[in-house]
Amino acid sequence: MQPFTFDPSSPRFALAQQRLRDAYARVPGAAVPIVDPSPRAPGMSYSVVESYNDLGKMRANVVMWANGLAATDNDWPPLLNTYCGVVMMAEVFGCQVEWESDVAWTRPILTEIDQVWALQPRPFAESPMVKRLAEWVDYAQRTLGTAVPLWTMDVQSPFSVAAHLIDPQELLLACITDPAAVHHLCRMITETSIAMMQAHIAQMEHPCFPGRNFPSIDDHIGVCIADDTPLIMLSPAMYREFAVPYNAQIGAAFGGFHVHSCGNYRHNLDALLETPGLRSVQLHAGVGEFPLPVSADVDDPFNRARQRITVFVDSGDIAAGDAYAGHARAHYTAYVLPRLRAGGGTGLILQSCGVTDELPTADAAMAWTRECLNRDLGGLRD
Repeated sequence: MQPFTFDPSSPRFALAQQRLRDAYARVPGAAVPIVDPSPRAPGMSYSVVESYNDLGKMRANVVMWANGLAATDNDWPPLLNTYCGVVMMAEVFGCQVEWESDVAWTRPILTEIDQVWALQPRPFAESPMVKRLAEWVDYAQRTLGTAVPLWTMDVQSPFSVAAHLIDPQELLLACITDPAAVHHLCRMITETSIAMMQAHIAQMEHPCFPGRNFPSIDDHIGVCIADDTPLIMLSPAMYREFAVPYNAQIGAAFGGFHVHSCGNYRHNLDALLETPGLRSVQLHAGVGEFPLPVSADVDDPFNRARQRITVFVDSGDIAAGDAYAGHARAHYTAYVLPRLRAGGGTGLILQSCGVTDELPTADAAMAWTRECLNRDLGGLRD
């Protein structure tokens, strides 16, 4: 029986792809995509651990998500999920993966910075998580076909992986006391990450990009780099030295890159904007996580980013902060949308406010978000 409840060639999905394509290309005057990655079709769902251990259960979860996305008036086109890459590269370098509350973690394997000179990655075929990812891609393409694209895995930034491999305090201290060793480690991680992603992308007959964390399209517009650790923890000077060159190297290998990071990384946004190949960023907007400037006229790195790259804005309970906790619509109408309107709609992708008591379905939340966004069209057309 056909597992999908939709036609992958539907004009509605083609329209969603075009809206995203225009947003990533920063086409002036184009419609702002409104997205929501949360819809799931009804059915039995399985935990992350269950899906990792059983490809059939992974398939069931993936199909429910694709059908849920397709059933909503969503600018997030349906796709097939892959495994999260947070700990994969750390495992390639020898870390042991541990599961706790359905989340994969690793513990550092190095205690001193001079140990990096003896460190070597193991073959991908000997890394259980990388091997499992390849097994899933093969299984998905054999059992589900290739009409619905696979969501390209995210790349963990080299400095983030380094913080998995060595005690973070030792790593940060070494940025001052032994920068050569830190650069050696980051270079090795960068080269290995590029090789792994090249093999991952080559295996997929129908990948979509940028991949995990972002609404994605068929065009090869670069990959997602999850850059949480250096963007949050490093000073701008250290970020320019230990993150920019390696992220740029990954971007050069894949036609650009798009950055995901949780938290407030405004202090490093200007340094990030200097990185060759940067095409977009994702941020969790709100006083509790990534505060937005009050207007487009303020001298602020966010406003500079709006003029140069695409910005994918979402939010949530943490980002809303105490002032708007439990009041998603008020957070959007009083905080998020007024700060976005003044900057225009070019290069903007906006996640809906999400399901609330007053907006009980994903379609209702997206319709409300569109209505609020379009209430003042003059503020969103360039």
